[in-house]
Amino acid sequence: MFDDVGGYMERWPTATLGFGRSAAYGLLLWLTRWSSFVPLVLLQALVTTFVVDRALRIFRGGRSPWALPVVMAAIAVTSAAAFSVSTVMPDAWAAPAVVALHLLAWHSGSLTTLERVAMAGIVAMAGAAHMATFGVIAGLSILNAVAWLARHRLGVGPTGIVVATSAAWSGLVLLLAVDVVAAGRFALTPGAEAYLLGRLVEDGMAGKVLAEQCPRSDWQLCAFRNELPAYSEAFLWDASSPLRKIGGTDDPRAEQEIRSIIARSLLTQPIEHIWRASDLTAEQFLDTGADYILEPVTSQHLRWTLSRYAPWLLRGYDGARQQTESIDLGLWSDNIVVPVATASSFALPVLVVLLWRRHRRREAMLAATVFLALIGNAVICGVISSPNERYQARLVWLATLAVILVDWGRSKPPGTARNSASRPLFGSSPDAGPGR
Repeated sequence: MFDDVGGYMERWPTATLGFGRSAAYGLLLWLTRWSSFVPLVLLQALVTTFVVDRALRIFRGGRSPWALPVVMAAIAVTSAAAFSVSTVMPDAWAAPAVVALHLLAWHSGSLTTLERVAMAGIVAMAGAAHMATFGVIAGLSILNAVAWLARHRLGVGPTGIVVATSAAWSGLVLLLAVDVVAAGRFALTPGAEAYLLGRLVEDGMAGKVLAEQCPRSDWQLCAFRNELPAYSEAFLWDASSPLRKIGGTDDPRAEQEIRSIIARSLLTQPIEHIWRASDLTAEQFLDTGADYILEPVTSQHLRWTLSRYAPWLLRGYDGARQQTESIDLGLWSDNIVVPVATASSFALPVLVVLLWRRHRRREAMLAATVFLALIGNAVICGVISSPNERYQARLVWLATLAVILVDWGRSKPPGTARNSASRPLFGSSPDAGPGR
């Protein structure tokens, strides 16, 4: 369990849109609460296994029946993937969506119609489940469209790009549709601006703006400029925080004020914002630990939500090892997860160059897609919210998967008949003439 579960689950019984809590994912929690969320966990496991299996089939071709279990075991041992899948949080959908989007865009011809439908559904659900994930896949869909300009070199037709792009933006349509049904509001999941303001409060940039601009009749926060907390978490969630005192994110006037303060900060401190964003992106990119996973849940709101809407879960929740024991994953995280994640992440751009030089363009596109997804995720999460190891851990295992998927002894791009001569990835072929 995780602190945010209650915020997702209560969207439907309260018919409201929650601060950073998707009603689409909340529906999955609401429908499976009767069975301790087991069907949802199984679905997340199936989705993850499905996309890895399809990727193995496309990139590795004929393989032993043990390939899938061995690869999944390797990912589970070296990353937080298995824990993400087992947690009732939308984190589990982020990585499968990136793989599914890539396969739809660049290997659509190697998928059956049913597989394409399933991949598109995964992408759409992931985008609707979390705005940060939607940001990543939307960005990738735009980059795919740009990369399609090099379609002749890549040997790819327009169909896959169109299907992948449609799937990515269908997540936005699904999110809006679910929000209309759940809360009667045609709106995105609220909270992005508040998260950013919370980060600016923690960095001190919001305090500078308030000190320079206040008093102002249109900024209620002027009255609390000397009471800003030191941490964004306190600003966002404490019951007595200045954000709550001005009405919170449900108040239209407060929302407008938040946007105004952010805009003023960007105008008056542009260089500081650029440098800070660069630092946060780098920090988030490297923050891939997994020792947070089994920390006890401290949210009283989660327990209150369970007691009200799923009281039969309380006994198991209170008696779980996560809540009653100290489970230290630090040794595993520091000595296995972080080194593997870091090495795999920095190997990706090297792979892109090596594969591209060997005319294995589609495999190069896989490594490029994963690397850009990790960068995009680090920018969105690190800059808007503040770095948190959970944000990068949910995606970073894709770097390890990409390294595994590369057939190091083959030169023919998957799905094409070109460059059929077998050459190693490293070193040159004696018959490769100039320009090869």
